[in-house]
Amino acid sequence: MKLRVPFYYDQFKCITSECKDNCCVGGWEIDIDDDTYNYYMNLEGELGETIRAAITDNEEGGHSFKLENGHCTLLDDDGLCKVHSTLGAEHLCVVCDQFPRFSEYFGEIKESGIGLACEEAERIVFSENKPFTTVLKPCDDEYVKDEEYDSSFAIRIFKARDKMFSILDMPDTSINEKLIVILKFADKMQEYINSDDSDGLKEYVNTFGRSDVERILMDMNDAADSGDFEEFDVAKSIRNIMYSYEDMEVLDDRWEEMLSEVVNIFHDNMTGEEYQECMDEFMTCMMSREYEYKNYVEYLVFRYFAKSVYDYDVVGKAKMFITNYVVLRQTDLLVWFKNHKKFSFQDRLDTVHIFSRQVEYSEDNMESLYESFLFDDVYTVQNLCDMLWIDSMPL
Repeated sequence: MKLRVPFYYDQFKCITSECKDNCCVGGWEIDIDDDTYNYYMNLEGELGETIRAAITDNEEGGHSFKLENGHCTLLDDDGLCKVHSTLGAEHLCVVCDQFPRFSEYFGEIKESGIGLACEEAERIVFSENKPFTTVLKPCDDEYVKDEEYDSSFAIRIFKARDKMFSILDMPDTSINEKLIVILKFADKMQEYINSDDSDGLKEYVNTFGRSDVERILMDMNDAADSGDFEEFDVAKSIRNIMYSYEDMEVLDDRWEEMLSEVVNIFHDNMTGEEYQECMDEFMTCMMSREYEYKNYVEYLVFRYFAKSVYDYDVVGKAKMFITNYVVLRQTDLLVWFKNHKKFSFQDRLDTVHIFSRQVEYSEDNMESLYESFLFDDVYTVQNLCDMLWIDSMPL
């Protein structure tokens, strides 16, 4: 097998006790895989007894480590893991050994990345303003044939993903405009997929290029010039998107507090015009750092779009890129507004950390989001494109 990773993957090294909100102290439920659990159950000596005393049954019928005030009870006085320091990394459970890394298998390719619920991973992902590339290297994992894996369809998906990375790297184009193109591209792909037109899908993906990008943006511009967006309320549309995120299971009280403040300050107590003026000022301040949003969307594209190989939902992934970007930007706006209109790099890491933990690290929350895309009119392709276009005009 081969391993495919983002260019920054090997930069990650756990900063252990220096981390402010890691998986050992952040209130996470740390699941223990069966093989490691059996090893711990048969471990002799005082350490074995200590580890077993720190294990509890979880709601899913498995096992996890006990928490005390959100902290794993196996941390020593210096905030380091007793298992790691005594037995070595090879005897950590899979979650502890791999986090924040994530992996997916696509035929003979294993893809791995680093997730944004880890502050050191965040620092790496958001530090560089450069094109997104991947690295292919040998992998020791044994290939297991997957009957559900359609290699010919996968080729189209990975080709489309490469196109998305190229779109995100286009110069002189705002992040909003890039997201419009990606959504329109994915929507057309979905039409071919839904009609089981594999030849049409292949042709469309292979030939999609700069002229298509220009046509999509020109059509949006023509619609704006024709007055099609005069009655469109951007603030209302964003508020409607936020309902889906407010309805999620709350995993972090900070998330609930931030959303409540966003709604109260910007949507309940500002007119649409006041909101837009505030957002325009914030985005103007962030102009030189817009690449941070590009980096964020690139992370989402790499981590999630290829899952379409198995669920065939390419447009749902594109909608998720957009709504996550929109809601993350709302929390950024809040921090900027409360901090006397300043937004530091540490603020960037803090907001995305809370966001990722809440949204990405709950399967139920992710499923709830995708379900919303199917039934709520605010998530139609046209509405999302209109919102992004109007929102990008001041830029």
